[in-house]
Amino acid sequence: MKKLGLTIIIIVTILCAALLLIHNQYTDYLNPMIKMETDYAKVPKHTQKYYNVQAIDKSGKKLPYKIKYVGGNDPSRQYIVIHHKGQYVKVIDYITKNEMPRLQD
Repeated sequence: MKKLGLTIIIIVTILCAALLLIHNQYTDYLNPMIKMETDYAKVPKHTQKYYNVQAIDKSGKKLPYKIKYVGGNDPSRQYIVIHHKGQYVKVIDYITKNEMPRLQD
């Protein structure tokens, strides 16, 4: 019985460590310490798959990380609002260039 309890504790510890140390769309979705954010980005035209997207927040500051993958649905548009939780992208909306915050250096 002690071995079973110890095994359960070890498994739970490993899962918690994975949520904190591994950042991908699956772990970020499950991680309760990461909050849902709304950020903006400029993406390439003529594609619906955006890789390594550098997003900015409302104030125009770059995020300290890039979002590895964002799926789109309109290849003719270039500016998006990303509703995300770390690497997990819930939904994107297309916006005009005028709605995009200006990048601050």
